[in-house]
Amino acid sequence: MSYYIKNGTEYVIREAQVAEWDAAMELAYRVFLRFEAEDYGEEGTYEFARFVTDPLLKKMFLCGNYKLFVAEMNGQIVGIVSLRNINHISLLFVEEKYHKNGIGRELMRYAYDFLKKETTYSCMTVNASPYGTEFYHKIGFEDTDVMIEKSGIRYTPMMCNII
Repeated sequence: MSYYIKNGTEYVIREAQVAEWDAAMELAYRVFLRFEAEDYGEEGTYEFARFVTDPLLKKMFLCGNYKLFVAEMNGQIVGIVSLRNINHISLLFVEEKYHKNGIGRELMRYAYDFLKKETTYSCMTVNASPYGTEFYHKIGFEDTDVMIEKSGIRYTPMMCNII
């Protein structure tokens, strides 16, 4: 667990609890609709909704095979980051009113620290959405391929070494 103060506001980043799964996925979907759905269209929006409501994904989380970390402020989840296959960023979302406050960056730092302490992986990967590409470049990710579209989901594969 890590504590932060940004602009006089305190928040904590920690591993998600089982009871927080639904709220975390609802946050991801809500922020997706606001910032990304327009780039994805009907098919991509359907696929994203299917992903965040997939019972198998939740089962993986419950078994410890899908890591989910949350940023919590005043008892409310304001951001999430999740890891699939141990070192692949699956979801990274922050509530709109907290954008550009460093929460996304701190969630990523927490995920990096988890990988350094708990695994032997030396890199992290992500399939960055068009909206997230600039953010990932700013924190050290590099493109490993051109933008790809699959089932209406557009993304750029990226990688970052863990130092």
